[in-house]
Amino acid sequence: MIDTPRLDKIVTRLAPLARAGILVSREPLVARMFSRHIDRQLEALRPDAIVAVGAAHKLAYINPKWPVVYIADALFDTIIDYYDQYKRLNGRTRRVGNDMQRNMVDRCDMLMMTSEWGRASAAGAYGIADDRLMAVPYGANLETDPGFQQPVSGGPLKLLFAGYAWDRKGGPLALDIWRELRRRTGNAELHIVGCRPPEATNLDGVHVHGLLKKSDPADYRRFVDLFAGSSFFLMPSRQEAFGLVYCETAAFGRPAVAISTGGVSTIVRDGETGILLPPGSSASAYADRILAAWSDEAAYAALCHAARADYEQRLNWQAWGEALESAVKQVVAR
Repeated sequence: MIDTPRLDKIVTRLAPLARAGILVSREPLVARMFSRHIDRQLEALRPDAIVAVGAAHKLAYINPKWPVVYIADALFDTIIDYYDQYKRLNGRTRRVGNDMQRNMVDRCDMLMMTSEWGRASAAGAYGIADDRLMAVPYGANLETDPGFQQPVSGGPLKLLFAGYAWDRKGGPLALDIWRELRRRTGNAELHIVGCRPPEATNLDGVHVHGLLKKSDPADYRRFVDLFAGSSFFLMPSRQEAFGLVYCETAAFGRPAVAISTGGVSTIVRDGETGILLPPGSSASAYADRILAAWSDEAAYAALCHAARADYEQRLNWQAWGEALESAVKQVVAR
C-alpha cells in the first residue's frame, strides 16, 4: 500500500479554499507533487498493477508504464454538477480538474465504477470504451455478517434513518414521511442515527441516537440492534453517488426506501429489494408505498428475503473482490 500522509495534511489544511471556488487537490502543481512522490515508491515496489480507489489527483501524472485499475463512485465531471457543494467552483478549477481527470482516465487500463449511473456518466463525459469500464457495487461496510433476522410482525412500524448530513441525506423529507405514517397508523416510529437534528428532538415517536461508532463494541451492538429491529430503512438522499448504508440494509434483510438518484438504483431494486421513488415525490407518495408493502405480510417478507439474497449474491466484499481480481488479471494480461 502506498500512502502520502504529509502531502495529504497540506491539502487538508488548504481545503477551506473550496469556499472560494478552488480545489487545492486539483491544482496541477499539487498533483505533480503527489505523482513524483508516488513514482518513487512505485519504482521501489515494481508492482504488476496498481489498484487505485479514487485519488485521481495523486495518480494523474505518474509514469504510464504501470497498469492501473481505477475505482470510483463517479468522475470529476459528474460530481461537480451533481453535488451542491461543488457548484460554486470557478471556471478555472473546473477546467483544470476535468483536464486532470481526463489525463487519469486516458492512462487507466480499467475503470471499476460502483454503479450503472457512474459507469454511464463516465462513458458519456469522457468517451471511455466499454472494454475499459465495469459497474461493480461495493459491499456492506460491516466487520462481520450480521445474519438475517426475521422481522417482527405486528407492533409499530419502525423506520431507521442513518446519516450524518441530515439535509443532503433527505432528513427533512424522512421526518415528513414519518409524520404521514404516524397520522395514518397512530404508532409509527422514526429512529435517527448519525446526527442530532434540532427539528427532530422532543417529538413523540422519534428517537435520536446520535453518532454510533462501529469501532466501539457497545455502539456497534446498538447499531446492529437498530437495524435488526427496524421495519424499513429510510434515507431519501437528494444526492448519493453510491451509499454504502443501503448495502448494510440489505445485509440485515430490510427493505430500503430511497430516492432514485445517482448510484442508489444499482443497490436498491424498486419493488424487489426496496422502494425507490423519483425526485420530487411527496411524503404521502412514500407513505402509500410503505404501507402497501407493510400491510401485505407476504409482500413485505418477500422484500426482506430478496434484500438479504441480494447482499449474499452481490452486495458483499467477496463478490467485489472477485470482480477486482478479474479486472487485475485482464489488465496484466494486456
